[in-house]
Amino acid sequence: MSFFNTFTRYTFNAEPLRLSCTRWAIAMAALLIIPMGQTYAAWFEAQGQALVAGVERSEARRLATEEALKQALMFAGASVHSVQTLVNGLLQPQEFSIQANGEVNQLELVDEIWHEDYVTVRIRADIFAQAEQCAAAGFQKTLVTTYFPIQYPQQALDGQLQKLTHVLPRHLQQHFARHSSTVGIQAIAPYSTNWYQQTVIEQAPALARQHNTQYVLGATIIDLGVERTPASALAFWSDGSASRQFSVAISLLDGMHGGALLDKVYQITAPWEFDRVAQLDVAGDRFWRSAYGTAIDNQLAAIVADVDATLACQPATGRVLQVAGNQLQVSLGRAQGLQVGDELFLYQTSQVNDPFGQSYVQYNLYPVKVKVTAAYANSATVTAANDGLLINIQPNDYVAKR
Repeated sequence: MSFFNTFTRYTFNAEPLRLSCTRWAIAMAALLIIPMGQTYAAWFEAQGQALVAGVERSEARRLATEEALKQALMFAGASVHSVQTLVNGLLQPQEFSIQANGEVNQLELVDEIWHEDYVTVRIRADIFAQAEQCAAAGFQKTLVTTYFPIQYPQQALDGQLQKLTHVLPRHLQQHFARHSSTVGIQAIAPYSTNWYQQTVIEQAPALARQHNTQYVLGATIIDLGVERTPASALAFWSDGSASRQFSVAISLLDGMHGGALLDKVYQITAPWEFDRVAQLDVAGDRFWRSAYGTAIDNQLAAIVADVDATLACQPATGRVLQVAGNQLQVSLGRAQGLQVGDELFLYQTSQVNDPFGQSYVQYNLYPVKVKVTAAYANSATVTAANDGLLINIQPNDYVAKR
């Protein structure tokens, strides 16, 4: 009997993703699991594809393999800080970072198939999940965002990309729906916001409260510049080749208290195949199937992975909506993973200033926990646990499930 026959086999199908000329994969995987004491071993088979145009064969193979491995790790829900590949010279030994929760013990090449335009690589990864998992990993986290403003609107004139400002947040919302089981964009406010201004960032809790979300995702498109190579003298009517930048700055903000959890700029340069007078439909397939469109799609997937990892161990946090004696209505419910019988912490906040005038948020934990007696879609009824008394609790105080 072979080694792999000792495992129970489960399969799933992941929705195909677009290819990229830089780095992307279509990932479908088969999961094999066996319990091993406090931890478990899981073998994942994942298939990755990468375009071969404009890159060396070894680079296309590496990109497809790396993306397939990343998809397997993300599905396993694991935290891998470094991975050293060791399979038949498929990749040279190297270290690269992947945000997930576990460790890869072995990576095996199953097969690789070269097509005219792309290469398909299938790998098998042996992942040992860590025994230590944060208790909040399964809690649902909700986001609100706005349209993404274009910092330099004149850059959008080449190709008429102005509508990216409200198309991109919808695409990002779809990425969260496809690739995250615990984080989602619940609302897109129908206006642009200059998130690089501090006064706007300070309004994040008000936006979160308006849409009943826990977090705010601010984004600004900061670069859409095009660089064109002059055409030759023999083809003076041609625009020549071109490449285009895409840079977006992301701020992930705590919608309860306003603190920044993630600030990052995502940027790529990709081939730009359209002439300067093209009028593109940025919501259409022609744009999103282009090399530039798929490169942007990759950046949206990277944002989802980073936000997912940042929020993985954050507690589910909500507000007190109503106080009725020893009973409270709170803004957490079944959608955030609450069940009847769960116990929540109550806390209040206050502003504290240090001697230098710097302001800090102070968390004041209430001495009595509350227990969920009824859970609804996005709210719950809670009462004091252990026959305690709820005194001086006000609407807009906070509850947290940890």
